[in-house]
Amino acid sequence: MSKVARFFSVLSLGLSVGVGALAQPAGTEDADMTKEKLYPVGGGVGLTHFRVVMPGVLYRGGTEGPRAGVDGPRRPLQNQSLQALCKVGFSQAVYAYRTGWNGTENVSCAGNSLQYEYHQWDNRAALKRVFVKLHEIITQDKGAMYVHCWYGLHASGFISATALAQFCGTAGWDSRRAAEYWDSVIPPKIRYPKEHDQVANFVRFTDPELQISVQDATRVCPRHN
Repeated sequence: MSKVARFFSVLSLGLSVGVGALAQPAGTEDADMTKEKLYPVGGGVGLTHFRVVMPGVLYRGGTEGPRAGVDGPRRPLQNQSLQALCKVGFSQAVYAYRTGWNGTENVSCAGNSLQYEYHQWDNRAALKRVFVKLHEIITQDKGAMYVHCWYGLHASGFISATALAQFCGTAGWDSRRAAEYWDSVIPPKIRYPKEHDQVANFVRFTDPELQISVQDATRVCPRHN
């Protein structure tokens, strides 16, 4: 597997992310943990508020829009977005809300497939199911996951922050650090204390099938400077 020997700094959190721990889906190489971008999917639109969480493994954001910082519609992803993610190597996409959901979709494209599922962001059992899928991606070194809500802030941020706490403890991501990360991309006026506290008090799943090795954590987790 080819590796991209490039590093970039995320100054607001004092983090560095090793890009190249896993193969990067095309077009994600410049994704930043705190600076959002538009991930193009065609037709003049893209996935808004797009950010990397775990390079080559986990990405977060919103739905479709014309610019990075524009809030997308309150609905699941459209087929063109799923096809675009599939074609560049994503294997999983997760929608964090029930609104507009019509059922699991399985998308096929040249040489790849993607499963699109709904998992309610604030339900612990649903969160565990997301983490099972993420664990497979990490340990099998295959595919990547895009988790999204409407605006790429609260719900996708919660899943992403708790994923860091679950899998990246050996890389410095305890629940307190994860809560700081959740706060870091949300404007103070909508930085809800309840959700912050839920991240800060997140209890890791201890199931053996949800643990990764120190070596895997070193490959996929952002590192604190």
